[in-house]
Amino acid sequence: MTITGLVGAFFFLHYFFASITAHTSALLPVFLGIAIKIPIVPPLVWALLLAYTLGLIGILTPYASGQNAVYFGCGYISRRDYWVLGVILGIVFFGVYMAIVLPWFAFLKI
Repeated sequence: MTITGLVGAFFFLHYFFASITAHTSALLPVFLGIAIKIPIVPPLVWALLLAYTLGLIGILTPYASGQNAVYFGCGYISRRDYWVLGVILGIVFFGVYMAIVLPWFAFLKI
């Protein structure tokens, strides 16, 4: 539960940042510093859990990554639809991510 909560907070706090680079430079050191203090999970696993989500957060907002600006600017997706789909797909992607990665790390015993 702690892993899901901490990684989920890191994932969904991207709504407050204009780019993945800003999100990473501001939050990754803080979350990694907090997570390492939890003795149950090794620091390597925390680093991997947080870093892997950076590839998924590009779908959350129209300004989350470079290609999103092109789709949004060309009018393929409306502003409202982008935000609604971002929340829905963000929840789905995060759920699938946690369902795959936690058993995988347990299998690898890291």
